[in-house]
Amino acid sequence: MKFFDVIKTRRSIRKYKSDPVSDEDIEYVLNAARLAPSAKNRQCWKYVVVKDKKTIKKIARSRPESEEWIKETPVIIVVCANPDESSHREGKDIYLVDVGISFEHLILAARDRGLGTCWIAGFDEKTVKDAIRVPEKIRVVAFTPLGYPAEEKGEVTNRKSLKEIIFYEKYGKKK
Repeated sequence: MKFFDVIKTRRSIRKYKSDPVSDEDIEYVLNAARLAPSAKNRQCWKYVVVKDKKTIKKIARSRPESEEWIKETPVIIVVCANPDESSHREGKDIYLVDVGISFEHLILAARDRGLGTCWIAGFDEKTVKDAIRVPEKIRVVAFTPLGYPAEEKGEVTNRKSLKEIIFYEKYGKKK
């Protein structure tokens, strides 16, 4: 698939087939995540691949409003970060940016392989930490189900136009 087609057709998937995801495809998406840039090249992220159904159900409980569909996915990938291995500047926790870039690489690589994902950042962190035994000082930043979509959504259409989001030279200045 061409890169821009990957971007245009990447959608949040909430219905997955029960088909297993190959280790080769999992490694492909993780390798894409590994290659992401990070502040000072510190690469503060760690990924946890979860296939065990009991553990997936525990993670699904961290987001009760989505538990029913999350618990049915064949794989969950959790991204964690060690804030001490990143930067903190002007009140900004840079590890969140670093992980965001890496996780987006993973999400796009999954689409390239015909796999579905749904970036989940709103959840009870303690529930996820307990489920996969994450050390106290490590943060769970996000997770995604990973599997073959059981729904087709087509191209992304509900995005603002470039004119609505682009300024030139100064904030608020239109072309």
